[in-house]
Amino acid sequence: MRFADGHRTDVGRGRPENEDSWLVDRELGLYAVADGMGGHRAGVVASATAIDTLLAAFGGGYPIDRAGATANAAVFAKAADDAALRGMGTTLTAVALQPDGTAILGHVGDSRAYLMRDGTVTQITDDHSLVEQLVREGRLSPEEAQHHPQRAIITRALGVEPDVEVDTYRVDLKPGDRLLICSDGLTGMLSNDTIAATLRRHADPQQAAETLVDMANQAGGDDNITVVILDALADGDGRGAAAAADISARLEGTGELPVVEDDGGALAVAATSHDVPANANADADADADVAVAPRRPRRKMRGVVVWGLPIMAVVGIAVGAVGWYARRTYYVGLSADRVTLFKGVPGGLLGWQPTVDRRTDLTAADLTEADRGDLKNGHRFASHSDADRFVTHLQQAHDALAGTTTTTGPAPATPPAGIPTDATPASTATSR
Repeated sequence: MRFADGHRTDVGRGRPENEDSWLVDRELGLYAVADGMGGHRAGVVASATAIDTLLAAFGGGYPIDRAGATANAAVFAKAADDAALRGMGTTLTAVALQPDGTAILGHVGDSRAYLMRDGTVTQITDDHSLVEQLVREGRLSPEEAQHHPQRAIITRALGVEPDVEVDTYRVDLKPGDRLLICSDGLTGMLSNDTIAATLRRHADPQQAAETLVDMANQAGGDDNITVVILDALADGDGRGAAAAADISARLEGTGELPVVEDDGGALAVAATSHDVPANANADADADADVAVAPRRPRRKMRGVVVWGLPIMAVVGIAVGAVGWYARRTYYVGLSADRVTLFKGVPGGLLGWQPTVDRRTDLTAADLTEADRGDLKNGHRFASHSDADRFVTHLQQAHDALAGTTTTTGPAPATPPAGIPTDATPASTATSR
C-alpha cells in the first residue's frame, strides 16, 4: 500500500497569529496536528514543542502513545521554567502508519481525526471538551453544544499536568481510504456534513485540504485552521505518482532542513528524506518519494534513555510549581452572560477544572465594550482578593454610570383645586 498527502494551515480571520503546528514525515509515516493555547507566544511555543518532541520520541522508537506522553512532559517542563508560558498547553492528534497499512492514532484535546471509506465519513476521535462531555452524558444536544458559551473549555490537553492519558485508536486502512486530521478552527466553522461532502468532491488530497481551509475562512475564520489529509492508495494508482511529483516540485530547494515555515506561520516539519536531498527526489522515480510504505523506526534504547532521563528530572522539579499555580489562580469571565469569578485557569487543567467562586448580578450588557473584550477570554489574577477587587471595580463603574443616566417623564397633571396632593418628581433614575 502506498500513501499520498495534502496539508494546509492558515491564521484565519479572527486571530493575530497562528498557534497551530503540523507534522508530515513520510519517511517515518508520522502525521500530526497540534493546536496551541495560552495566549501571546505561549500557544505557538506549546504546539511547536509538542510536535518537535513527538517527532524525536517516535523516531527514537517510542509508540505513539508514549511519544505523546513525552511531548506532554516537554511542554509541561517548558511552561514551569518560564513564568510567561505558565498555563500554556496544546491539543495533539497524530497518525502513525505501520508497514502493513495499519494506522495508529494518538489523541489529546479537541482537534479531530476523520475516516472516509467508500464515501462515508466518520469521526474517529472523541473531543476532550466540556460541551462534548455534556453531549455524551445527554445533558446537551449537539446543536446546543455548537453555540454553548463554554464550548472552548477542553478537559484534557498536553502540557498542563505532569501526566496525561493519550487516547489511541487503530484503523486497518484499505486502498481508497482517506484520513483527515484537523484543528478545531475547521470543525468550529464547518459542519461534519460539509466536511464530508468536500472530502468526497476532491480526489486530490492537496486540493481537498486547500478547499476546506478556504471554506472555513469564508464561514468566518474565527480561529487558526490546519488540515492534514492522508490517502491510502492501491499499488498502481495513478494518483500516487501525480501527488509525488507535485509534492517534490513544492519542496524543491528545501534540502535536508527538517523545519520550514508554512505561509500561515505555523511550524511544520518538512517531508524530505533524511538520506537523499529533496531536489534529488524530484529526478528519481515518483514512487520513491511520497507513495511508499513507511518504514517502522528502529528502536534505539540509548537515544530513549538520553532523551527520557532529563525530561523526568525536569518534570519532577516542575510538578510542585505547577500544582501551586493551578490552585492559587483566579479569573473573572462571563458565564451564561453573567460576570463570574472563577477559581482556576481559563480552559481548565487536567483533573482540575475551573469552579465558580462567585456569580454576580452584572451581565455583559452592564459592561463597557472594553470590559466585555477583557472578560471574553478571562481576566487572570494571582489572588482571590485581587479578583474580588476587580469585580467590585466593575460594579462601581456600572453603578456610577447608572447614577448619571436619567429619563424625563411627562409633567404631572394639575389636580383640581382644593384636593391636596404629594409632589411628584419630574424625572426618575433608571438602571441599564
